[in-house]
Amino acid sequence: MDEQEILSSMKTYVDSQRPATLPAEVSNVDVSNIGRLSAEVWTSRDAVGQLNPRNSGLLNRLVQVAKKMLQRSLSWYTRPLQVFHFNVARSLEEQGVAITAIERALRQLEDRVSKIQNEIPPMVQLACQNDVLQESLRATELAIQEQLSPYVELFRGRSSVVDLGCGRGEFLTLLKEREINAYGVDSDHTACEMARGKCLRIVEDDLFEHLQQLPDRSLDGVFSARVIEYLPRHMQLELISLCSKKLKPGGLIVIETTNPESTTGFGRTAYLDPTHLRAVPPEMLKSALESNSFQDVTICVLAPVEGCLAATQSEGFRSDPERCARILPDASNSLVGSQAYAAVGRRR
Repeated sequence: MDEQEILSSMKTYVDSQRPATLPAEVSNVDVSNIGRLSAEVWTSRDAVGQLNPRNSGLLNRLVQVAKKMLQRSLSWYTRPLQVFHFNVARSLEEQGVAITAIERALRQLEDRVSKIQNEIPPMVQLACQNDVLQESLRATELAIQEQLSPYVELFRGRSSVVDLGCGRGEFLTLLKEREINAYGVDSDHTACEMARGKCLRIVEDDLFEHLQQLPDRSLDGVFSARVIEYLPRHMQLELISLCSKKLKPGGLIVIETTNPESTTGFGRTAYLDPTHLRAVPPEMLKSALESNSFQDVTICVLAPVEGCLAATQSEGFRSDPERCARILPDASNSLVGSQAYAAVGRRR
């Protein structure tokens, strides 16, 4: 259903639940009549058992004495009548109060229904916008997963993998589908909550503080995508150093970042993002990894990334420097057209 159909159906439902006017049983009741009847009952109650006044004189006094004697002898009869009239008057007063309260409540309910009707259009519009936003987020997530999927095979069989700056957990979802033991670290509370909603293991913490708390040589793999370019230069080097200390020998590191050599990637996208501090040239990232006990460091472009990453998995790549030399120039030549690149290396 589109927005107009939803709005029309909601208005129809509200109209069907709300009476056009107050119910006839309420609107036809005159509360003032109830008050008048109540006053008459109270007056009649006071008259029960009272003596009629007469002119003064001996006869009158004799008659009054006789009536008082009769009144006292009939008190067993008149007293219940007084109680009855008292209860009738009280019930009439209570009904008047109750009807007034009901009428006031119905008026308030009518005002609330009118207010809800006025709020329906923006609520429907907001719901439609939220659906569009959620659909956009799902589409974005699928696109990110498609881009990151080639990296998954590199971590197959590894026992402890951490995704630094995991965001909404796109890469963690891919690892979980392959039954690879992994968890993510991110300082963004909203992103962490979204990732936890996918039943992913998430640590909400600063990347550096979390890595410093881990035992040395406790990780089997480190993945980080689009994080290092947001750090100052000295923190970029500190991150690589910490990853080197926490990885086991033979542990894998994959760092994906914006490509500063791309005319379509860093040339426009990075400058539109004011949070980018400084891009990391591929040669510098490769040198920083090699200086921190990483070997077989390869620079791979994001697209096409499959061929380059597949090469890094083979035993021939790790033992054949000539083959490595043949692959790297091809990757470097394609950097100009790629918006991102990844540095892949193994801990000595």
